[in-house]
Formats: sequence, structure tokens, C-alpha cells
Amino acid sequence: MINELRFAFRVLLKNPGFTLVAILSLALGIGANTTVFCWMKNMVLRPLPGVVQPEQMVVLTTTHGQAMYDTVSLPDLKDLAGLSNVFAGVIGSQVTPACLTAGDKVEWIYGQITTANFFDALGVKPWLGRTFLPDEDQKPGGNPVLVLSHGFWQRRFARDSNLIGKTVELNRHAFTVIGVVPPNFPGTMSGLKCDFWAPVTMHNEVANFGSLTSRNDHWLHTQARLKSGVGLEPAQAAVTTLARQLEQSYPASNREIGLRVLPLWKSPYGGQVYFLPVLRILAVVSLGVLLIVVANVANLLLAQATSREKEIAIRLAVGAGRMRLIRQLLTESGLLALLGGAVGVVFAHWGLGLLTRFLPVTHLPVGYAFDLDLSTLGFTLGLTLVTALLFGLAPALQASSPDLNRTLKEGGRTSGAGTPHHRLRSLFVVTETALAFLLLIGAGLCIKGFQRAQKMDVGFDPNNVLLAGLRIGMNGYDESRAMVFYQQLRNRLAAEPGVKEAALASGFPLGFEGGPSLGADVEGYARGPNEDVSIPFSIVSPWYFSVMRIPLVAGRDFTDQDDDKALRVAIINETMAKRFWPGQNPIGRKFTARGVSRTVIGIAKAGKYRSLNERPQGFMYLPYQQGVWDRNLGVAIRTEANPASLAGVLRRDIRALDAGVEAWAMLTMADYVQAAFLAQKIAATLLIALGMVALALAAMGIYAVMAYVVSQRTREFGVRMALGAQAGDVLKLVMSQGLLLAALGLGVGLLGALVVTRLLTSFLYGVNPFDPAVFAGVAALLALVALAACYLPARKATRVDPMITLRYE
Repeated sequence: MINELRFAFRVLLKNPGFTLVAILSLALGIGANTTVFCWMKNMVLRPLPGVVQPEQMVVLTTTHGQAMYDTVSLPDLKDLAGLSNVFAGVIGSQVTPACLTAGDKVEWIYGQITTANFFDALGVKPWLGRTFLPDEDQKPGGNPVLVLSHGFWQRRFARDSNLIGKTVELNRHAFTVIGVVPPNFPGTMSGLKCDFWAPVTMHNEVANFGSLTSRNDHWLHTQARLKSGVGLEPAQAAVTTLARQLEQSYPASNREIGLRVLPLWKSPYGGQVYFLPVLRILAVVSLGVLLIVVANVANLLLAQATSREKEIAIRLAVGAGRMRLIRQLLTESGLLALLGGAVGVVFAHWGLGLLTRFLPVTHLPVGYAFDLDLSTLGFTLGLTLVTALLFGLAPALQASSPDLNRTLKEGGRTSGAGTPHHRLRSLFVVTETALAFLLLIGAGLCIKGFQRAQKMDVGFDPNNVLLAGLRIGMNGYDESRAMVFYQQLRNRLAAEPGVKEAALASGFPLGFEGGPSLGADVEGYARGPNEDVSIPFSIVSPWYFSVMRIPLVAGRDFTDQDDDKALRVAIINETMAKRFWPGQNPIGRKFTARGVSRTVIGIAKAGKYRSLNERPQGFMYLPYQQGVWDRNLGVAIRTEANPASLAGVLRRDIRALDAGVEAWAMLTMADYVQAAFLAQKIAATLLIALGMVALALAAMGIYAVMAYVVSQRTREFGVRMALGAQAGDVLKLVMSQGLLLAALGLGVGLLGALVVTRLLTSFLYGVNPFDPAVFAGVAALLALVALAACYLPARKATRVDPMITLRYE
């Protein structure tokens, strides 16, 4: 084996041009697949770093009819924890911002409120101090303790080991720091890096939402660790039985409420939701690029094997066995692949952070850690060896069975490679061209879909709007004081120069966060069996529709007279109106939500609320002065010019009303909605990059084959020209052969595209998966590239001197 490796090194060094091209091609293919695998592993397959045996972790969700919701109530969670025959532990958590005061510095940070068994169930041991005790989620408001992340402890407290046992101020409440977790644990919301953890019993002090006793309040993201040997099916059977029991015991809250057990990669929340669809596409595309590389390198090896025919024939003639020769040739292929894989790992290391560069401006602490760990390197090694076998086996089999009589004759070196070699090379070229066509079609469709998505009517105008998040409930405001604060803030902002309108809302559309829903019992509407009547909603102030430029197609807007003493009212969107009052005028009609009867006073234009590809869904708006109270409303102002220029004005007006209130997030609406375009932007950008690589590789393959054909047919061209053939005839002959291969590749690629493009429908908005303009444009581009790749070798063939060629032969 050592001798074979030495010989393989000498062979590769003897052909530096071939070796360099092959290594770089392999590095591109293997590096792309390594990068996508690392993204997939860290974002989807293993989204909980720092957790012991994450493969045992599952997600628990609730269902109502066909709809699935990503949170569970705390009482239901406790009942789930009682299923000790299938679960080793059930945990609940919710992400929230909080205002930390330590010394003279005030800072908004993100953390999770959790059940006390949170760290124990995850297997996360403290770096310093301790984590929660079992009884630290029993007494409401009675456990003011915090566990800090290692990064936050290092950044904010300079790694002070004496911090344990000291108090800090969180939302104007004193909390004792009891521990610090290891550096590799960011929390259980995939893609977010949390700074702290507090017991669930401190939800009022930390988050200002959630209930410890209501089964109607589904607010905790719930995960569980399966017991050893228990799979998803037994766990699902157990929670289904529990759901039926809860429905019988608590019909008022759990009627038609089901429970689901999902693997982590199917979680309806976290980074998986945004990245899984695009990573699936990238995995397929990167594999396609690798197959093009395999075909390309195999073609190069076939060409090289032809030049070594005499060497191989002599070896066979003096007694070498065919298996011995195949082993030597595969050793050369394996060495070539290992060198390409090593360079591919370097490329992957450079490309790991590429995906996070697409993340839009956001107030959330988004962050991923990508490492080329042992499992990733193991994947790369396995992929490299498989690649070596794929591109090395066919050339090795062909090269090890030459025609000894022909090859050992004088002049056999220029006699050509024979029909089998020619057919195999042609097959590789057709394959490369077809795959390149497929990848370019996908890239073209995604680019067009992204462009259409940016022009899509989302139901509101995000331009010239500035958003700010407020959590005044965390600053000790009760309902009456909060009403005064918000009213005064609206008036001050509306009077500022450069501000057109100002409004309040509990949430804004198309951000990373979802929104709440309310069950609507519509007067006169007969619900179907298991029909989900939960309607997403937002609490808004007067002028909200004007600020957002959401047209009211009927009825009126909210006014300041729609207060707690007035008739309970609501504004619904067109989709909700058509669903519950088809062919009727909903104005003046009534529905009941959370026990409060409301009258419809207006109909707003329907839009997009959570994602661009969501189906049309009902939505309702409730006035902030009536009933459904949220002390943590955000501010939206529409400006005459650049909204970012008024950020200072907004902060000044907030502090003028209360110096202790600080906006926890502030960004333009145009930046905020970029979250909705994230998957399409990534797909369009990376697919076009990989598509261009595929195009270049296909062009290289066509050129290499045609150049080799010309070199092998030099004598033939000389004879033809000596007998009267013109340069144009030779040019036509050579180019027709290359273009025929390209045409066959386009035909095969077209058939494949008719099937594969259906996978891209979730990235295409208003674009036909079989868009004729894209198909025609890609075909024309590939034809031009093939024409150029064929022309250069063909032109060389026309310059053959018949006299020199015939004299030499």
C-alpha cells in the first residue's frame, strides 16, 4: 500500500495541471456538502447544543382540529410530566426580554422563564454555583433567583466568580444570582442566545404574561426527554390517551384539544421553521454540484487513462493482474479525493458563517455556533471516500482492460481510445449538462420568486415606519397608569415635526415572533366537527390602520371614545368576514371572544401576518382601551422622511414621561419585515452561486472532452484536409459533436426539471414552477456556454497542418 501511495503521488505530480483542476473541483463539491451538512446538523438535527443526549429530546404541542399550536398550559404540562412511563422529564419555558440593572448600568437582555427541572432534564450542569432546586417553581413570586449564561456573565460581570449569591435588579425586582451555565448552552429556543433563566413562578415579575393555574392559557414551549428505549409512537399513544382524559375532566378548557409529540427537527418554533425548507433545497443542490464534479473528474481520469494505455498494457503483458491494476488506479483516485476533501474542509471552514450573514436586522439575540466537529469531519471523510469510488471506479475498469495487440503495436498511442471510452465520456458530459440545467432552473425560479415576493402586496406599507417595543408592565405600571402613559406618548409623538401619525399595537405583522389567538364564538354560525375557530388578533389604538396604511374596506376606525365604558367593539379582516358571514354585511354583527361579546364596526383589508406563503387567514383587531388588556404595547410612527432619523426623538419622548422606561427594541418596519423574506433570500443567493459553479463545471467538462477528441483525431483531420476538406467543414464536424452532447443534456435536464421544480413551490410567489421565460433563458445560457466550450477545441482542429500530421504519422 505504501508503494502504491508513493506511485500515486508521482503520477499526480507528473500531471500538475490535471491534479490542480481535479483537487479544486473536488474541494468545491465536498466543501459545499460539508458546509450544508454542518448547517443542517446544528440548525435542525441537533438544535440544542450543550444538552446531554439531545436525540432523546422531543417537542410537545397542542392541537385543535387541523391546527397545531406551539405552546402548552402549565397545568397540562404538569399532567404530561406524570407520564413517567414514557418521559424521563418534561420541561416548559418561554423567551422574554427583561431590563437588568446592575450598578449604574441599565440593559435589556433576553432570557427564559422555566420550570424548576429545566436544567436537570436537559443534563446541563452549572459552570458556577447551582441551578434551580425542585421546589423553586411552587410559590408564585417567591423564588427571585437567576441563572446566567456564561457569555453574559463574562461580558457583563467580567467573569466575577464572587457574583454567586449577590443580587441584581431585574425589572425593578431584586433577584439573587445562583449560578452560571457552561459556555456551550444558549437555551432551548433554537437560534436564540439567552442571557438568563428564572423560575416559572416569577413570570409576573419577569415577563408580565402567563398563568400558573389556567388551562386556557397556553404559553409555555414544552419539551420532554424520552425514557431510554421509548420511541415516538409509544409516546404519542400515551399523550393521546392523556388528552382524551383531560377533555373529559376539563371540558371547558380542553374540549377538542389534542397533544402531539414531535422530533426536534419538526418543531413549530425556533430556527428550524425558517431554515429547514431552504436547507433541504441546498442539500439537494450541493449534492447535484458534487455529482457534476464526479462526472468531471471521471472524464479527466478517462482522458488521462488513454495516455497511459501503453504503460498499463505493458504491465498486463508482463504478468500484472487486472485487480492489482484496478487497486492501483483506485488508490490514485482515493489520494486525489483525500486531497480534494482536505481543501474542501478549508472551504467549508470559510463558508460556515455565510448563512448567518443573511440574517436581517433584528432586536432578537439570534446566534448560531458552527463547528467542524468530529461527526462533521467523519461525514466529510465518508463522503470523500464514496466520491473517490464514484469517479474512480469506471475509469479504472475501462483502463485496466485495454486491447493489448492494438496498444503494443507501434503507433498505438495515437489510435484513439475506442468506442467504450468515448461513450462513457459522452455519458458523463450529458450528465453534467443535465444537472447544471436543473440547478440553474432552480436558481432562476428562486430569483424570480424572491423578486416577486419583494413586490407582493402584504396588506400594509412598511416604508417610513419606525417601531419601538415597550414593556412598561415590567416598570411597575398597572392598567390605569399605563393608559395615561400611552395616551400621553401618542399625543407627544403625533405633535413632533416629521411625524405623520402615531399608534400603539401589541404586535406587528411579518416579524420573527408569532402572535396570540382567541377563540371566536360567532353569533348565528354553526361550527363544523373539530373546526378550529381560533383567530389571531392584535390590540391596537386609534390611527393604527392609518400608520400601517391598512385600508378599511367598510365601517369605521377605532376612536378614543371606544374606551372601557363604551360598547365592546372589534375590527375584522376580509377573510374573517367571508368565513363567518359569507355574502352578508358583517358590520353590526356580534361574536364572543374570551367571554366578552363584541360588535363588528369595521372590515380591514386582509394581508400577510406571520409568513408570505401562509394561506388567507382571519384576523381581528381589538381596541387597547377595552377589556383584553396588554400593558406591553409597542409604538409605531409614520414619518415624512427616513424613520431611523426619528429614533432619538422617540427615545426622548419616552424618557420625558418616565426616565425609567427604556425601549427594549427599536427598528424600522422595513427592517422588521425582512424576517419574512429570509428563506427566499438565502435560497435565491446561494442557488445562483451554486448554479454558476455548476455551469462552470459543465463548461469545463464539455471543453475537456472536445479538446481530448481533437487531440485523438489529429491524424483524421489531417487526412480530411489533405483530401480537400475546408476549415469550416472541420469546425462544423467538431462543434456538431459537442453541441449534440449538450443538446442531449438539455433534454434530460428538461425532463428532470418537470419533476424537481415542484419542490420549490414554497419559495415561489406568483411564479409558475414551469415558467417558460426561466426555462428558455437557462437553456439559451447553457447553449451559449456549450457553444463557447466547443468552439475553442474546434478552432484548434481547423489549424491542423496536413503535411506535418501525415509526415509525423
